[in-house]
Amino acid sequence: MSQNPVTVTYSLEEVLGRINQKLDLLQKDITDIKVSQVRLEAELMGKMERLETELTLKMERLETELTVKMERLETELAVKIDRLETGLTAKVDKVQTNLTGKVDTLEASLKGEIKTLDAEVKAIAKRLDSQEYINLSVIAGLILVLVAGVIKLYFPNIPPQ
Repeated sequence: MSQNPVTVTYSLEEVLGRINQKLDLLQKDITDIKVSQVRLEAELMGKMERLETELTLKMERLETELTVKMERLETELAVKIDRLETGLTAKVDKVQTNLTGKVDTLEASLKGEIKTLDAEVKAIAKRLDSQEYINLSVIAGLILVLVAGVIKLYFPNIPPQ
């Protein structure tokens, strides 16, 4: 089995021409790809700028909304605090008025009781004064009786008159 050698007969010019055509096609494809890449980059940059702008606007809008809501909440809170303060002030005033009335009532009651106790102390003082007088009289009488008894004891012969 012998094989015949294959002979290819192409001219060099023809082969180089085909290689050149293929290189031209590849160059054209690369150029088209670069153009497409530039176009895509430009499109991507435009989209990124648009998204950045939209994001910035949305953030500004959210910040504004948040600021408005915070101000509204602060206002509402201030109003509620004022209402609570007013209510507490009214309640404190009411309690103070009630306490003042009760203190005045107690003071009047105590003054009356003090006057009553003062009168009782004066009456007891008068009784003590009269009791002292009676006690002094009784002691003086006892002393006289004792002196008379001692005299009678030592001088039994003294005639009574």
